[in-house]
Amino acid sequence: MLPLLLAAAPTAWAPPARAAGPASGPPAAPRTPPTVTTSLFAPQGFAFAGVTEVATADGPLRVLVLKVRAASLEDYRLRTRDGREEYGLAARSLELRGDVTLYLTKFSGCIDGLLCLTFGSDGLPAPPVIPPFVFMTRVSAEQDLVTSDVIVTDGLRLEAS
Repeated sequence: MLPLLLAAAPTAWAPPARAAGPASGPPAAPRTPPTVTTSLFAPQGFAFAGVTEVATADGPLRVLVLKVRAASLEDYRLRTRDGREEYGLAARSLELRGDVTLYLTKFSGCIDGLLCLTFGSDGLPAPPVIPPFVFMTRVSAEQDLVTSDVIVTDGLRLEAS
């Protein structure tokens, strides 16, 4: 009887199996979204894809979802802002290509340098569909998460304060 119990023990106490593969939905976002600024944001195939929630250490966070085929950013700056020491990334230029998705709590900028607008995940208005020839200047965003097939930078550097 003892050999039968010992043989059954490993399967009786084993944790349940989990399916391998990617989790559904976007990856987890930071607790406090970093601030991104850029002097020029030139998207290609820009479209508002809706509002969703992303997971954070403090629970779900409501975000705008923007999709683009590609985007060029000039004078790119990303700064953490969680109340501790600040860290950042900076680049003369940043190119996003492929399947690009931006998850933003807040997004503001000036369309063609003329009409300045702010969009937020807490209510409308939602960003319009932007024709491919339109660009935005003086962009500032609370960037929760970005996914992109390809990211190319020029002059990338790490900053700390």
